[in-house]
Amino acid sequence: MRKNGPMRVWIPVTVSQVKELADSNVLTAQTGFSVTDSWAQTWDETDPEVLEAEILQVAGVDSRLVVVAECLAEVQNPETGQISISNPIAKAQIQAIFAASAAEPEDFLWFGPTEPGEALVWHSS
Repeated sequence: MRKNGPMRVWIPVTVSQVKELADSNVLTAQTGFSVTDSWAQTWDETDPEVLEAEILQVAGVDSRLVVVAECLAEVQNPETGQISISNPIAKAQIQAIFAASAAEPEDFLWFGPTEPGEALVWHSS
């Protein structure tokens, strides 16, 4: 994976960030995670879907809301997959919203980019 440029990023977000996305169609975030080559090599796994499920769990450690977007980013730490995001993310760049409930904080449910309200309802359940 490139050190910087467009990449798929898993972004831990807050409730207010998801509300901002719903209201303005823009997400502002500074950091996220991506499946870097160095990070992927730490797993005994080559299936991209499995690696993406694992990076979702990494991104969701401190947040039960994670937005997946294709955006311009720069790798900050290839071993942990941590990246920095330099520009606001338009709704069109968002591929999914994952939300976990308080009862099952590691069980993320997928929501489409047009469903931030539904994701928030699930998150608060």
